[in-house]
Amino acid sequence: MSIPIGFYQGNRSEYLAIPALSKLGFTIPVPRQEDHFGVDFIVHLATMVENIVTPTGTSFGIQIKSNKSPLIFDKKDDRDCLYGSSLPFFLGIVSRENLTLTIYNTLTRLNFFWMYGPNRNFKLILDGHGNGIPKPDFQNGIGATGNPILEIGIADLGTSDERLKEAETLQLTMESWIDLENENLSLKEQGIALLYWPSNYTKNKPLGSNLQRYSYTKFAGPDSLPNICKATEKTLTSLSFYLRKLQENPCPADAVPLMNPMCEKVESLKKDCEELREKWK
Repeated sequence: MSIPIGFYQGNRSEYLAIPALSKLGFTIPVPRQEDHFGVDFIVHLATMVENIVTPTGTSFGIQIKSNKSPLIFDKKDDRDCLYGSSLPFFLGIVSRENLTLTIYNTLTRLNFFWMYGPNRNFKLILDGHGNGIPKPDFQNGIGATGNPILEIGIADLGTSDERLKEAETLQLTMESWIDLENENLSLKEQGIALLYWPSNYTKNKPLGSNLQRYSYTKFAGPDSLPNICKATEKTLTSLSFYLRKLQENPCPADAVPLMNPMCEKVESLKKDCEELREKWK
């Protein structure tokens, strides 16, 4: 059989991933994909509204692989790309034998970011045990994805109702993981060394409220503290405004006596945060 120049095994996996990803939403291939690392597709989740496929406003990036070989981040450019992106990032494994696309989370990458910043090499393996995400092996520079979060059949189910039900389950599950990624990426952009983590999860089911919160402030270094203060000031500014504004509107009678004293405490804490940031320079 003649194989076109430039065609490699991963190409077939990427082609096979398209019908599976299309069950989640609009699927767009990324030009000049890099097989060693990079986003192969950007997917914009969609849902049915009055029999019309409608975008939801939620997107993610995914790299497609044909096997479970680990991702090795031993080049600065790769790590800069990994940590610099604000797009939720997932891994997908195509099985040509079973005609399935299996999707894994990559939250462990943020553990290594908070532990070492962008300068430490590490390896991400597609593996897991139990119902959660394994804690990273920082000493050996190894992180694991945990068990799959989604498994999508490449072929369509029989009836229209079955296809709609399947798509709804897949989309709700993926949306919950994207929301978790966005929460953690937002904290990262603000310089807040905090990571939300699922204590357990089940494949093809949306995440529940059972999230463990791990603070990596002690690993991120003292420069995290001013960032935390700055983010806190924003929250306190919003809280102060609402505490004052809502007093002009009907409020629960038991809450009103607490609001004025809270305003004073909020303003005081905000000033303390500002002062600490100034002295940290």
